Amino acid sequence: MNIENIADLEKLIRLDSQDESYRKMLYEALLESEVYILASTEYIANPDAANLLPANEDRPPDADDTHLAITLWEDQDGNAAIPFFSSVDILKDSIEREETYVRLNAAELFELTQGTSLILNPVSDYSKTFSPDDVKDMLSLN
Repeated sequence: MNIENIADLEKLIRLDSQDESYRKMLYEALLESEVYILASTEYIANPDAANLLPANEDRPPDADDTHLAITLWEDQDGNAAIPFFSSVDILKDSIEREETYVRLNAAELFELTQGTSLILNPVSDYSKTFSPDDVKDMLSLN
């Protein structure tokens, strides 16, 4: 499924909330989407040391020592969840102060965060919570 724009994804979220027969369509569309998370990229100067250094140091990070520090929020029940956003505009409307964010493919996000709850557009009218089981189901489609 090719999502033309963010409004299409938001429409699928609304449809899914009213009728679960849209769930597979929503999952497929989401897996193909680019999303935004509140996070920063850091790297470990010495893998044996606990100190983290910013990614913009003189030496660029490589795959072996890069660390993505993802911001967690609390869901409605007080449990930790990763907020993610379908657009930069929705992300900016959801935060109170300037924060760093990273864009990545939703499928990559779900792979990286398996076992954690995620909330799409948590402060928006088009919000959806994904449990670890939902993420597992989504990834099985990929």
